[in-house]
Amino acid sequence: MTPGENEYVVTPGFEEILRVHRLDSLPALFAYQDGEPLDKPGLADWRRRFRVRLPVNGQEQVLYLKRFDRPPSSAHRELRRAGGEVRSLAGLEWTWAKRLAGDGIPCVRPVAFGEELQGRREIRSAILLASVPGASLEKWTRDGLFEPRLRARDLLQPLAALIARLHRCGYVHRDLYLSHIFFDPQADGDRFHLIDLQRVFKPRRMRRWIVKDLAALNASTPPSPVTGSDRLRWLKHYVGSRKLEHGAKRLALRVIGKTQTIMRHECRRQRRLHGKSRPTANDS
Repeated sequence: MTPGENEYVVTPGFEEILRVHRLDSLPALFAYQDGEPLDKPGLADWRRRFRVRLPVNGQEQVLYLKRFDRPPSSAHRELRRAGGEVRSLAGLEWTWAKRLAGDGIPCVRPVAFGEELQGRREIRSAILLASVPGASLEKWTRDGLFEPRLRARDLLQPLAALIARLHRCGYVHRDLYLSHIFFDPQADGDRFHLIDLQRVFKPRRMRRWIVKDLAALNASTPPSPVTGSDRLRWLKHYVGSRKLEHGAKRLALRVIGKTQTIMRHECRRQRRLHGKSRPTANDS
């Protein structure tokens, strides 16, 4: 269903859960106060994020609530990239999650979405998203979760296949850090899922944006347990060749250059926010 003026949309199967917990309208999402705040340094005041835990039949349903309250006009530049039918910031993630899932790309599942508009101007909007299984690859690498259950090298091919499919379908993520890729080794189906789809879009010219995606992934990946040789193996899987030809080598050099730019930017950002100079894995 296309986001429209002053509406509230719920994914089939979630209606009763939201009704029972009084989350079945846009005003209810903005009135909700029981979630765990997920604010971080640098997040604008008009953006709020919460982890929502709902008891359902003796179990716990974890959702994520994102709210946008009177966002500045500068924040709406992304709307043009999604097409004319998207008119709010929450509508962006709703739209891209639906499109990616329709193209067979495993990603976060949207649960509900609402927006309040005044003419063409967004007053406020909100989206509920279901949690994805597993943990972020950032957590897997940071906390040393790989050994002895599996090796990081075992994930190179399936992860490269996922990102290659994303790009072949014409999408770029634009926040492709390890923190936005979840991995579940116990899953029967898709073991990887993409989250934080706010900045996804389909560019007319892909190459520049592909370099940015791959560089973000490279910059957020620590040297242990992923070595330089592993990164070359990953790129070979991504381009689908056992040997890096001229075009792939040029891509690798551009990715390396962009990676260095991202790392320098992250150092400056950390100094501004915390007075630190150490790069972090999440620049979202």
